[in-house]
Amino acid sequence: WMLYQAQATAESEGLPGIWLGVVASLLVAFITALSLGELARRYSSTNLRSAYHFVEQIFRDPSRQGNSLFLRRGIKFIVGWASHLYYWVYPGLLIAFIGIITDYLLRQLGYSPKPLGQVILAVSFAAFIGFLALRGITGSTSSSIILNTIQLASLVAFSIFAILFRVINPQALSKEAWAYPSVLTALFSFNLKGIIFQAALGMLLMVGFESVTSLGAQAKNPRRDIPIATIITLVVQGISAYFLVYFASGLAFNSQIIPAASHAPLGDLALQVGDALLGGNGFSLMFVVAFAVFISLIGALLTATNNGVRISFSMGMDAEMPDLLGIVNPKYSTPYATVVTLSVVSAIIGSLGMLGGLPVLLGLILASNMGAFLLYAILCILTIVAFYQKSEFRLIRHVVFPVIGLVLNLFLFMAAPVIALSVGGILSQAAWVAIGTSGLWLILSGLYYFIRR
Repeated sequence: WMLYQAQATAESEGLPGIWLGVVASLLVAFITALSLGELARRYSSTNLRSAYHFVEQIFRDPSRQGNSLFLRRGIKFIVGWASHLYYWVYPGLLIAFIGIITDYLLRQLGYSPKPLGQVILAVSFAAFIGFLALRGITGSTSSSIILNTIQLASLVAFSIFAILFRVINPQALSKEAWAYPSVLTALFSFNLKGIIFQAALGMLLMVGFESVTSLGAQAKNPRRDIPIATIITLVVQGISAYFLVYFASGLAFNSQIIPAASHAPLGDLALQVGDALLGGNGFSLMFVVAFAVFISLIGALLTATNNGVRISFSMGMDAEMPDLLGIVNPKYSTPYATVVTLSVVSAIIGSLGMLGGLPVLLGLILASNMGAFLLYAILCILTIVAFYQKSEFRLIRHVVFPVIGLVLNLFLFMAAPVIALSVGGILSQAAWVAIGTSGLWLILSGLYYFIRR
């Protein structure tokens, strides 16, 4: 729902390959998840720190006690910078997404929020999620299962209606009126640069699978269950949701909707499909899908906030970040200073994403994904280091797959902004936003790191 406008804009700028890009990003995520699963299996006590925890555990190994303190802190700095670029930009990006979908629904009801109203929306949602995170509310397993079931069911229903809309063609659209003339073109319209850039965008759909490692302390058998869970997460969201939805929506899009010009192309498509197939009830179909997306965004935002707070709290406890971030609320046992700080940052990023239009929003997507790519590349390196010269070492699992994951993630990290700059226009503006955001994060992190030392 939220990413399609950015993907369609890239396609209109000469970078086609949305569906194949999603497939490519899923494959990269799968390969990365294999390395992450191995780390989670070896260090099954992971319950708070995720990637930062892995670094700490690897250097606690007696066989690596000879490593210099400078090397250890340097690696921690890189992991911390990449983690914050990902985990602190991503919640703000989700705030922008929630604000945009709310703005879209309000406009469907006849109310058009002004810029101040959009800022109020972003700040309100950031404060609400911060309040939940402060109280330690992450949702019960039963609630999560129910909400995920609703989301998947609505996506499948929407996909069925979209495919029927193309097959029945109730509006008697000509072949030239469809965005893709055939099934094959809907799946395989691409060029190489298009697939690479679309894969870099599509990673936004996959990120978050690594957060399952934070459940190690709650799992009955974390050495077995956590690695399997990381893979199942990608199977469910990738194959069961994205492959089907992107295929169905690609078939149904037509000349009456311009995805690159709409804040919610799938919302507009749901309106058109519902009106044509459900006796004028397009708004009802759109609202059901929007409600499922809204729930998904709230859940993803709460998880992203918890992950961002977790990494900052851990670094604060290790004196790698200001000590204030390591202070725990005595009533709720949550790092309230970190929660408040992240909520403020998310409100600012969310407001910029709403007010700045597609160039800023697309730039924030690229910046967040660049942080994710770099963090995933580091995880692949850590997998090799963690199992080197250990009895459980296996060449395929602990060298081949991590090296492939390392190369793919670093390639997408560098290729995405380069391709965007080469295209020009909106994509070039977005690339500069991403580079600027990443550079600012690096400069501030570096200054603090060296001043602290």
